[in-house]
Amino acid sequence: MRSRCTARTDTVCAPCQDEYFSSEHNHSFCKSCTICNTRKGSVEVKKCEKTSDRVCMCVAGYMPDIRYTLGSACLPCPEGSYSTGGNENCQPWTNCSVLGKNTLRPGTKTYDAVCSNHVTQPAVSQSATPALNLSTTDHKNNTSTAVFSPPRPSVVPSICLDKNSLTETNWGSLSLILICLILLMVSGMSILLLIIQAAKKETKKRPYRNNHQGERSCRKPIQEEHIDSNSSLIKS
Repeated sequence: MRSRCTARTDTVCAPCQDEYFSSEHNHSFCKSCTICNTRKGSVEVKKCEKTSDRVCMCVAGYMPDIRYTLGSACLPCPEGSYSTGGNENCQPWTNCSVLGKNTLRPGTKTYDAVCSNHVTQPAVSQSATPALNLSTTDHKNNTSTAVFSPPRPSVVPSICLDKNSLTETNWGSLSLILICLILLMVSGMSILLLIIQAAKKETKKRPYRNNHQGERSCRKPIQEEHIDSNSSLIKS
């Protein structure tokens, strides 16, 4: 559109100039096409036309800067991440040690790390997936930096037995066994002493009963003889 309508004149339309476009039928002016900033890792994938905007995309090793039109300005991938190109965020390198494999080729800004095919060590469980934390810090140069948090695999706690603790445990169990044995021996001795004392009491009571019975047995004949002698005297 070149000019809007008035009370006396109609709207005057005209083709968009170069580097301008209008994608809809409206009464607004043409919009300027997006500029791909090649110095910041952006590249043109579709030219600007009078009916459509230019399309930009980040090259490998870069990710889009959210402050600008998608793909028009990009940021380099932080350390520990990579990008093969496109308007997507950088991805963290594959941690081969977490998978229990050896690293055949370390990762770069454009390629992921390459791990061996065979498992050579126990895999470490990873509790959480790493994330990209983007922050703008350099305001003087109008540039932004990305802070990347590398993957931090959670380490499975392993129980390490201390030799000293094992020795202390063995000594404690041995001392407990010895105390039990001593208590058993003391209780056995006590029971044996009680049995011996009871036997002594029984042996002391038996002779007294025998003597008492002997006296009784001896008195009866004497009484009979005495009776017999009296009877004989009476008769005589």
